[in-house]
Amino acid sequence: MTAKADKTQDILRKSLAKCFAEGSLAPDGLVPSEAIFELFSKDLFAECRKDVRLREFQALMQRSPLVLETLLPEPDRREYRVDLGRLLEEAGETEKVVEEAVDPVKSAKLSSKVDLLIGGIQKCALTRHESDEDLTALVVKIKHVTTVSRWFLPDYKLSGKSCIVCRLDLQSEQQVHQHYREKHGLALKITPDGKEVRKAKTKLEVSMRFDQCQLSSTVQIRNCKAVRLNVVSVYLFHNRFQLYAIREQPTTDLEPGETHGFLVPNSLLKKNTLKYSLLLVYRQTNDISEYLEQHHISVAEICSNAGQSSRRKHTKEIRLRPGHLDNYLPTEKLTELVTNNLKISPEPSISEPLLLDAIRYLCTTEPATRLTPANYCDMLEIMVHVCDLNVQLDLAEFKAEDAALIQMGKTRQYRVELADFDAPLTKLSMGDNVYVTVEDPKKGRLELRGCLVLIQTDYLIIELNRKLEGECRGQVSLLPDRLICRLELHALDLVRRYQLAPLFFPEEAPKQLENAKEIDSWFNPSLEGNVEQQTAVRNIVNRTAYPLPYILFGPPGTGKTTTLVEAIVQICTRHPSEHILVTAQSNAACDELAVRLLHYLAPKSIYRFYSRSIEKRLEELPEPLKQISNLADGVFLWPPWETLYKTRVIVCSLTVCGRLVQGNMKPNHFRHVFVDECGSASEPATLVALAGLVSKRRKIPASVVLAGDPHQLGPVVRSELAEQMGLGMSMLERLMNLPVYQKDPESHKYNPQIITKLLRNFRSHETLLRFSNQRFYENELIALAPPQEVNFAENWSYLPNKNLPLLLHAVLGENESLLGRSRMNTSEIETVEFYLDYILRSGINGRTITQQDIGIISPYQLQVQQLKQLCERRNWPAVEVGSVEQYQGREKLIVLLSTVRSHTADVGFLNNAKRLNVAMTRAKALLVVIGNSYTLQHDPNWFDFVRFCKENGAVVGKKFDLNAARIVPQTKRQQMFAKLFREMAEVDR
Repeated sequence: MTAKADKTQDILRKSLAKCFAEGSLAPDGLVPSEAIFELFSKDLFAECRKDVRLREFQALMQRSPLVLETLLPEPDRREYRVDLGRLLEEAGETEKVVEEAVDPVKSAKLSSKVDLLIGGIQKCALTRHESDEDLTALVVKIKHVTTVSRWFLPDYKLSGKSCIVCRLDLQSEQQVHQHYREKHGLALKITPDGKEVRKAKTKLEVSMRFDQCQLSSTVQIRNCKAVRLNVVSVYLFHNRFQLYAIREQPTTDLEPGETHGFLVPNSLLKKNTLKYSLLLVYRQTNDISEYLEQHHISVAEICSNAGQSSRRKHTKEIRLRPGHLDNYLPTEKLTELVTNNLKISPEPSISEPLLLDAIRYLCTTEPATRLTPANYCDMLEIMVHVCDLNVQLDLAEFKAEDAALIQMGKTRQYRVELADFDAPLTKLSMGDNVYVTVEDPKKGRLELRGCLVLIQTDYLIIELNRKLEGECRGQVSLLPDRLICRLELHALDLVRRYQLAPLFFPEEAPKQLENAKEIDSWFNPSLEGNVEQQTAVRNIVNRTAYPLPYILFGPPGTGKTTTLVEAIVQICTRHPSEHILVTAQSNAACDELAVRLLHYLAPKSIYRFYSRSIEKRLEELPEPLKQISNLADGVFLWPPWETLYKTRVIVCSLTVCGRLVQGNMKPNHFRHVFVDECGSASEPATLVALAGLVSKRRKIPASVVLAGDPHQLGPVVRSELAEQMGLGMSMLERLMNLPVYQKDPESHKYNPQIITKLLRNFRSHETLLRFSNQRFYENELIALAPPQEVNFAENWSYLPNKNLPLLLHAVLGENESLLGRSRMNTSEIETVEFYLDYILRSGINGRTITQQDIGIISPYQLQVQQLKQLCERRNWPAVEVGSVEQYQGREKLIVLLSTVRSHTADVGFLNNAKRLNVAMTRAKALLVVIGNSYTLQHDPNWFDFVRFCKENGAVVGKKFDLNAARIVPQTKRQQMFAKLFREMAEVDR
């Protein structure tokens, strides 16, 4: 047998051992062909990056010395009988990795901070666990079995070759398996003998909070007696891995009525006919006896769609059912590294320095060159895992032990004050999972779960899965929703599997088409005479960029969405048999595209596929979109396959695209993919819409259009480290840094065959556009907004320069903060109030200004909140107040911008040039910027803006001088990361 054949047989042996551990290989040795084939295919690809066909697999099984016979119980079903004894004998060497993952003698090495969250992650990270929260969900129940007492042996230490019941040390792991099987049975039966082991009453109340989408679940132990208890150890037992240490040292003291939680890795809890045993060893202080308590944990599958509400229409249509999705857990070493603030352990493994080198490389290499075809998947995978770990660590600290839950009306929503939480507010996100434990006088301890629906500067609004009786207090903790992270990692897996990475690093444009078809008529008359829009539509329809992505570079107000809609409608008209996927990072962008498409296409030609979370705000959706969506019945339903395949245009978010991938939609179905807002989506997020959905081996059959602006706000990243590593750079921005997408050095123009830059701005007054045009767009934008809409503020009495509807109001206010999270500036709020009051009362140059005409922008959420309260207090409810992120893609006739930061050594996150650009390009007719002119000079981009205002005579308020020496090269955060990696380099030397 060749080395290659040996390797294949070794992988098959491991796969069979996993089947036995999971219960699909029966005690009599029978295993269904489909069960072992699915597992073997994944293992083979994971180790050898190879696929296997069914016939090849069947031939391999016939040759395997482990297979005793092949059975055909039905004509289309095949089973194999495996020599189970031989398999278990040979598994001793081949399954060391699996055994190490559950070795009971390996105690937690991390700090108490890590123990709160990562103790369970470390080991479960070694085994990938498949789950499907939408179709095949797991339900976990825990039930007390028995409690026995026995003599306390202070010097006895349990090892990996011990029996926890008998406290007997054995010679080998095989003897341990045999002892448990013969003495206690496969399900671990603890039988009192009346002498050494005596029946006793339980002193603990044990409950379990299970969430299969998280890395681990919580077992809560409550001392329900009037004496102090010492919890010595907590173990999980199952026949497939024997003992797993949940908690060994140090002991945990429980006062009467006190509760403590322990983490159980979710990867251990799989569907199985045998119940798991949770084993607790505890004793009373100074008692000569100790207690061994057993609880059964049962794991079963349920179909979440089986019990649909009676409100839902029962139909025989075959609907999309998302398949399995791996948990994609980070490796043990990466978990330790991130948890320990990138400090290598005293005795590092081989992988630790390599991981640290990768992180340092990503943080210190030029953004345009850090990703290559060779490292593409690996580096993006590390970025996503680091972001995931950082968020989990942050939220693990952010909890409230005794928070007041204030009900909002008669709903299931509750207000929780931030002052009740133990740690400063971290980077929360709407949709984060919430867990609440309360004591009900009648029902006892209640455990509820829900999600975060609103984040304010001093409180949170959470929605629970059921109502509480009146107002009460309880424990509140949060965990992130890992679905998006898992979909992104799945997409990277598919890129690796289909060898797609080189496609995202094109080196030359395709040959020019000779038979490109002209377009003589336009559905939207506004395209008449707009050469750039016409060029983009023509080339998109003719697929001139294929197989490269076509990039539509749309600066502010240049009609990017109009161009996309025209291209989609032209394709539908000219190529009626082709199917189109339209997607974007946000649901708002998807809705905008769908609404505009309805102006030109029949409703039956468009299908808006929403995620389940949108069901909560059904009343906010435009009625025409509801009627052509999977929410048409007033509740969430998975769409019928017939609808998905027959409808010409499918519109959904990038996350929902992942659901189509999970459902195994045909990869050659969509001929065109349009990704709007691509500049604000991370590269892995964009891959969710491409990998697996429109991809084959080394090929993407669909024509891909990426639309966005690399100079506006990029992806929102919840981890600073991950952002430094490059997760904040979109695919669109990275591609535009490649030579093939850059301007020709001689003609100074883009190649219209693969990229078009829209140049005609229909939004803003020419002078309001001037600064961003010069700073970010090479002075190529042409201001063509209707004069009657944008010129009325010229000569306004408050303008220092009557021809420039822009002013910088210099205010030397003071920073204030709340709970260490955000900033506010009272002086700037007063200045905003002055302008609002005057403009709404007096208008501008005889023109009446309504509240809807005005927008207020501030980068800081605390300032946004204070400004909203101002508008409520002054009865200005229609004045829209928001952050820069909330205003991206929006416009207002008049914009008031409060920069907040004052008397600080740097400008903090105001140093983001993209944020400055977005803030400056929202106003159509008048922009008022309020800020500390000295502080703003610390940043080079803001320095140029202040100079622009001063040179053009557009400054009022406190007098100041310009001094380029005030520019600070790096903010404190940037200096912190630079110092961190300098120290690492010194340690290496």
